[in-house]
Amino acid sequence: MSKRFGSLPNWWFRNEVLFSELRAHQTGEGIASMKCLLALSVLIDFYTKDVSVSITEIETITGLSRPMVIKGMVKLEYLGVISVDKNNYRNNYKLIVTKDDSRWAKVPSDMIRKQLKTISNRGTAPFVALKIYITLLSLRYKNEINVKISHEVIRNYTKVQPNQIRAGLDVLFSCSMIHLLPKEENTSNVYKLIGV
Repeated sequence: MSKRFGSLPNWWFRNEVLFSELRAHQTGEGIASMKCLLALSVLIDFYTKDVSVSITEIETITGLSRPMVIKGMVKLEYLGVISVDKNNYRNNYKLIVTKDDSRWAKVPSDMIRKQLKTISNRGTAPFVALKIYITLLSLRYKNEINVKISHEVIRNYTKVQPNQIRAGLDVLFSCSMIHLLPKEENTSNVYKLIGV
C-alpha cells in the first residue's frame, strides 16, 4: 500500500535554482528532470528523504525512456537538488534539504503514480505544465486543496512565456491533475489540485 503523500523539499523553488535552469530550448531534459523529481518525491522515505530505487521503477512512474531518466537525474544532481549514491545494485537517491530552508510540498502519491506518465515527454506544453504543477504544489498552503494565482504570478515563478501558460494548463486539465474553479470577476484564477 502506497503512502497518500510524497514529500518534496522545495528550497530550489523559492531561490529559483531549478526553474531558471530548465529552459524552453531543452524541453526534453526539463521534462525528464521534473518527472524524475516528482517520482522521487513519492518514493522517498518521509524522514530521511532518500530511497534505493532502480531506473526501471522510475521509468514505470514517469513514462520516460531509460536514457531520459538518466539525463533527468544527472541534471537534478548537477543543480544540487538531489544526491546519488551509485555504489549498490540499485542507486540510492536523496532529495537535498538545505539548513536554512527545510520547507516542503505535499505531493499526491496516487495521482503521480497514475497520471505522470500520461504527460507527454516532448514539447513546450508538457514542459510548461510540469512547471505549473510543481508551482501549484509549492504554493499550496497546508491542507488547502485550492490555489489562487494569476497568470502573471505563474509566469514569474515558472519563467515561461505568457502565451505558453494556457497550453500548459490545458495539459493539466486533460490529465485531470487540476480543475479550474469558478471565480469572481476581476480576481485571480483558483485551481483545485486533484488527489490532495
